[in-house]
Amino acid sequence: MNMFVSSAAAAGAPAVAMNLAPHEPVVDHQGILARVEQIVDVLRTRYICEGWQMDEDGAARALNYFRRHVEGPGFKDEDEDTLEFTRVLEFFRSHGQSLDWAHDGDLAGMICRLAKVSPRGGALGASCVKADPTFAEIEAHKKASADYSAAIRDVVPGTLDPDTVKEETFGDREAEVRHELATSVPTTLPGLLAMLTYVEDVSSGKYSASGRPDNAFDRNDLLNVIVRAQDCLRDHSAGSAV
Repeated sequence: MNMFVSSAAAAGAPAVAMNLAPHEPVVDHQGILARVEQIVDVLRTRYICEGWQMDEDGAARALNYFRRHVEGPGFKDEDEDTLEFTRVLEFFRSHGQSLDWAHDGDLAGMICRLAKVSPRGGALGASCVKADPTFAEIEAHKKASADYSAAIRDVVPGTLDPDTVKEETFGDREAEVRHELATSVPTTLPGLLAMLTYVEDVSSGKYSASGRPDNAFDRNDLLNVIVRAQDCLRDHSAGSAV
């Protein structure tokens, strides 16, 4: 069920039921239509970016939906209303528009979105990302892994075997740094994405000299990564709910 009162449902509701629900919010369909018409007009007539083209079919569907709530004809049932509304949502989503403003006249979401892409928002966001230790830990593991690979390729003269001291020293270092990366909790969502991407790239062989899959991150490491990813998402979900 969508947030709009189905015209079909409203038309078929008994009068007594309507009288028993005075607390039901009154939806200003005329105001909603006017705001959606303004959105479409701006997207159609203003400069947005190089090569911009509004989805005219999507705009037509959105306008038709809201006009039907004002002018009719009503939807045959709630299922038809909901289906058409999902198409409206796709138009809003693909064009970055605020349904809160269109439906309620609430500008908060638009203000916050613009603040996020402002110079100040970008500078503060970059600062937070730099402070995330995950990026430094990824770089540390790249170096430790490269050093270990070099150590096992450096064979003892006259043999085909690597120097056991170097192999153990650099192998222990790689394992230590890998454990630090797998057990630390990213403090930012970009840090979490970077960690997951790096682990996948290592496992697929992107950083392997042979290009073959690399099981450096074993089962325990991968379980640790999943748990830390959950911790990161939980922290951010809690922060968003405040």
